[in-house]
Amino acid sequence: MSKGIKNGKFVYKNQDSLNKMHAFYDKTLAALDVPYSEDYFETSFGQTHCLLVGDKNKPRICTIHGGNGITTLNLKLFLPLLKDFCILAPDVIGMPGKSEPYRNISSRKDQYGLWINEVLNHYNVENISFVVSSYSSAMFLSFAKYYPERVKSALLLVPSGIAHGPILPMLGKMVLPFIKYYSSPSEKTLDDVIETMGGKGDETWREFFDLMMSSYKMEMKPPKEYSKKEMAAFKAPLLIMASQKDIFFPADRVFAKARKIFTGPVTTSEIDSKHLPSDEVMVEVCERVKEFFKTGK
Repeated sequence: MSKGIKNGKFVYKNQDSLNKMHAFYDKTLAALDVPYSEDYFETSFGQTHCLLVGDKNKPRICTIHGGNGITTLNLKLFLPLLKDFCILAPDVIGMPGKSEPYRNISSRKDQYGLWINEVLNHYNVENISFVVSSYSSAMFLSFAKYYPERVKSALLLVPSGIAHGPILPMLGKMVLPFIKYYSSPSEKTLDDVIETMGGKGDETWREFFDLMMSSYKMEMKPPKEYSKKEMAAFKAPLLIMASQKDIFFPADRVFAKARKIFTGPVTTSEIDSKHLPSDEVMVEVCERVKEFFKTGK
């Protein structure tokens, strides 16, 4: 563990909880059954752990897991892309994974873009395409704001950072069950969360939600949303895929706001999914992404 920055909040209940999350990480990484290398390196915000997954001779793209998410399950979503790409996948500092377990990066202070820049610098990447979803969309937009020339193109899947859904349903169906489960886990509360999020019937996601909600101190602050002024210099092509069934970032609100804040080319596509898309939906998403990265539309 890094001896660097530790002035943020330790994000697990205790060391045993951290050990359990790392064991889950190792198990789910092995289950992907894909070639990878890993690296630890220092950044201004603490030590970062990063995977380089797939054939290193193929073109690289970058993915970042969502808020309170984990790299291995994010890779599970985007696994079909490994046929065409090598994936660079950092663990976000202060979230589940193997990077610094202290919350030192702030969306409100617009710091995620600075961290992503340091990750790409470590790998000597000049510019790259991204596949991001949920909270990591706002992380990406922070990067796009500061370093627009370093983005080739990007998929924003069920994205944050643009527009959000009504607050009261989110509080009632997600935030309160999360808080309740942290102090008093129950099968019913877990079922309620999965029913709202997606992932029903997938035991790996169920195991992760159980571990994440019972052992880890979740980031409950919503990510920053970006304005047209902040995105003025960003011109790279975007593919935005969202669902009207997503309680967090419904398609109608996201698409309407995206057309106002982005001046570069934007392609929108609605998917039939809750916030967490199924493996079947992700096969379709990945096929669409491969086409988009080739043609830009």
